[in-house]
Amino acid sequence: MPGCFQLREPEPAAASSEWIQPTQVDILLANFTTAVQRVNAANYERSFSGPDFRFVPDPTSAGSTPALFANWSVPEEVTYFTSLRRRTPAGTTNSLVLTDRRDQLYTTDSVEVSALYELRISQQDTAFRAGLLQGNIRLILRRRNNEWRIIAWRDQRTGPGLCWTDLKKYFSTR
Repeated sequence: MPGCFQLREPEPAAASSEWIQPTQVDILLANFTTAVQRVNAANYERSFSGPDFRFVPDPTSAGSTPALFANWSVPEEVTYFTSLRRRTPAGTTNSLVLTDRRDQLYTTDSVEVSALYELRISQQDTAFRAGLLQGNIRLILRRRNNEWRIIAWRDQRTGPGLCWTDLKKYFSTR
């Protein structure tokens, strides 16, 4: 029957092999970092926990568009990240470095990871000029069925430059 299936652009063959079952917090963070660096939308999406996930933007960056982030969940993450991917030159690798990491265990299946981040991106949209984004990332991780996922993400700017919220804000509407 024609029209039954939607065609999509295939992921590169190496894309799925980069994913490691996230049975530990460090593995999940490595998967997330690699997905961001390689702009791998499928593995990026796998880092998050479905309908429970919420993103809390940096209040200064959200600015005049708080409604954009009011119900931000996994579909919005995928939309912004796919838009960024479309504007990233082929073969480009971004850089994501997390430093000063602190983990706070709430239960055996729930932990908060806080770290400073430096995200260097390469993309072709000339209206978004920032190549370096900096801030503090706070992730709430939960383990279900022995796999860790991100269920909440709070972004906070740490300086005068742009932060991750600015990237999400820009590319979610492109």
